[in-house]
Amino acid sequence: MNFTVFLTVMSGVLTYVVGQLLLKLVIEPVQETRKTVGNISHALIEYANVISNPGRPSEAVMHDTASHLRKLSAQLQSHLYLVPKYEATARLFALPSRVKVLSASKSLIGLSNGVYRATEKIYEQNASDVENICDSLSIYLPDDERISKVPVTPSK
Repeated sequence: MNFTVFLTVMSGVLTYVVGQLLLKLVIEPVQETRKTVGNISHALIEYANVISNPGRPSEAVMHDTASHLRKLSAQLQSHLYLVPKYEATARLFALPSRVKVLSASKSLIGLSNGVYRATEKIYEQNASDVENICDSLSIYLPDDERISKVPVTPSK
C-alpha cells in the first residue's frame, strides 16, 4: 500500500518537473519569439513616419528610431539561440525559418541605418526593407503599401 502511494507521489512530481522543463525551455522561448515579432510589427507602424521620411525628423527622433530597430534586430536573432532546436521547433510552432529570421534582422539593420540619409534611393530601399521584414515574419502588409505591388501569400 505504501509503495503505491510513493509511486503516485513520485509520478506526480515527475510530471510536474517535466512540465516545468517543457514550459521553461520550449514554450516560453517560443512565446518570446512571437512577442518580438509583434513588437517589430508595432515598431514598423509606430516609426513609419520616420522610415518613410529619412533625414527629416529631428536628430533625437532619428536616433531613437534607429536604436529601437537595431535592438529589435538583436532580439530577433537571439531567439535563434534561445529556442532549442530552432528549425524543428519553428516548424512545430509555425515560427519563421532561420533564413527568414536572419533576412528580417538584416532588413531591420538596414532600416536603422536608412533613417538618417535622405537620398533618392533610400526611400525605395526603406520600403523594400519593410516589405522584406513583413514577408519574412508573416506580418500583414496591404498590397497598396507594397513597393513591388505584387501580392504575396503568407507562407508557414
